[in-house]
Order: sequence, then structure tokens, then C-alpha cells
Amino acid sequence: MDRILAKNIIILSIFFGAILGLLAPVPYIGTIILFAVFLLAAPAVMVFLIMDGKLDLTTTQDSIIQGGLAGFVSGVAFSSVYAVMAFLLGTFLHFSSNFILTTMIANSPIWLLVVFIIFIGVLFGTTNAFTGFLTYYIINLIRDMYEKRNG
Repeated sequence: MDRILAKNIIILSIFFGAILGLLAPVPYIGTIILFAVFLLAAPAVMVFLIMDGKLDLTTTQDSIIQGGLAGFVSGVAFSSVYAVMAFLLGTFLHFSSNFILTTMIANSPIWLLVVFIIFIGVLFGTTNAFTGFLTYYIINLIRDMYEKRNG
């Protein structure tokens, strides 16, 4: 994987994770957004880059690495933005969509939050590596069906 492609994946993943991290404190939508970042960050980034012409999935190894990178970066961005939003909303507006998580964020030392955010990033990276792998096979299946039909 070249540096330009990695940079594009990282920038899109940060954007994807940060936007969804801003929306996650909304009470009922937050759970859906969490699962979207947990499973769909890599496919969203990969499909966007494929449609933009900047990515071509050639091997399963590439799809796993790119999916893991997209998942890790979007997970770290999501967790970081969500932690800041939960702290600000809980401290100044006394609003909490998840009381236990907001209390943990507000009362934990910074080093523990950093460890937790890195753990979330690794967890999201692992699941998104798998969904990136599935994206590779689904895209190749669609390409093969298109070629059979029109070829």
C-alpha cells in the first residue's frame, strides 16, 4: 500500500469517525451509530475510494490491511470525539445519554481514557478488517456477475 492511499484512508476514516462521534450522544441514534462505526467504517471508506478511482482492490491481503487501518483510525477518532462530547455535555449541560459511560469519562484519569480509546481502536480495526475482507469478495462477486452478463 502506497503512502498516498494510506493518507486518503486515514483522512476519510478520521472524518467518518469524527462526524459519527459528534452524533453518537443523541440518545436512541447513538447505538445505531456505534454499530455503524464498529462494522461499516471500512466498507464505507473503501467503496468511496473505489468510486473516486483512488483504490483498486487486488488482493485479499490489501483489503484486510486497508479495512483494519480504516477501522482503527475511525474507532480512535470516534472514541476521542465522543469522549470530549460526553464530557462537555455532562459537565456543562448535565445531559447524559449513557450515565455510566459519561461518569467514567468525567472521573477517569487521562491515561486510562487513552488506553480505553486505543483498545476501542484495536477492536474496531479487527472487526473492520473482516468487513473489509467481505467488501473485497462482494465487489468481486458483483464484477464477475457484471462481466458474465455483459461480456
